[in-house]
Amino acid sequence: MPLALSLLLVIAVVLPDPLVVDVARESAAVEVGIRLPLPLPEEQRTTLESGAEVRIAYPIRIKAKRRTLWDKRLWAGELITIAAFDPVTGRHRCQVILDGVITSSGEVESTEAAERWLTQPPPVRIELPEDRRGATLRVRVRAVFSRGTTWLIFPTQEASPWVEIDLDSPAEPPGASE
Repeated sequence: MPLALSLLLVIAVVLPDPLVVDVARESAAVEVGIRLPLPLPEEQRTTLESGAEVRIAYPIRIKAKRRTLWDKRLWAGELITIAAFDPVTGRHRCQVILDGVITSSGEVESTEAAERWLTQPPPVRIELPEDRRGATLRVRVRAVFSRGTTWLIFPTQEASPWVEIDLDSPAEPPGASE
């Protein structure tokens, strides 16, 4: 085995996944939990320590499967985590926003706690359309970090690879087919 290939295998085994996604299926919804086990990129960490606002976007896509092919998206949205220092209170204001709706908010004392809020947001619950609740689902999630702008106009971004999780259709409760 070439040295470069063996080095890549060692790195892949040693480094944790850049994004961990936990998905729980309920009867009418899907609960999605996200965690970044790696530290924030240096640009976000220095921005957070300086007191400016830091945002991480987590695009979420849910598709349903027909017989052999995947349907169009059942649901597509974006989970955004925000942390910003409030000089009046001396604390970091943190929010979790799912498609423009604030689902969680709070204040934390330290920069480390604000970083945890950004990288380990509370799980979110996504309602499924009634006619597709029994379908096999595929959930896709990734993390997108803004790094600034190029030539003062074009935003630059850094993103993790997509994480895909397949969910089988729920088992029929006993006595439902009688």
